[in-house]
Amino acid sequence: MLIPLLFWMLAALCCGYAIVFGGKDGRWAAFLIITAAIVTIPAARFGRAWGSTELAVFAVDSALLAGFYGLMLASRRFWPIWMTGFHLIAVVTHFSTMLAPAFTPAIYRALESVWAIPVLISLLLGVELDRRAAKRLLLSH
Repeated sequence: MLIPLLFWMLAALCCGYAIVFGGKDGRWAAFLIITAAIVTIPAARFGRAWGSTELAVFAVDSALLAGFYGLMLASRRFWPIWMTGFHLIAVVTHFSTMLAPAFTPAIYRALESVWAIPVLISLLLGVELDRRAAKRLLLSH
């Protein structure tokens, strides 16, 4: 129960920061992340407790990847590229369970879930670095 609580706290911090300071790209990324996280809760209940490929979670993760990809293409920022890359690894984890179904459920869930942390940190750091760059640009003129 502690890990989901920590995830939601980190997600609230990072997405909240992005909503307030991230401009259109930050708000869009936060919307995608929060929506996917909420939809993943019921999607994870359709599966077999991570004993085989979680197809509903895979569908949510694939939709999130498509959203990140669209944001990455539309954005002039670098951090959507980082987010998309990290989330791509989470999606590939699903494929690994299709190719090697003897995966231990705990390892599958951990590998699939752990990539949310770099995604969130990329969002937070990217928005902050963009703010600092914009500030420096304003001060130099």
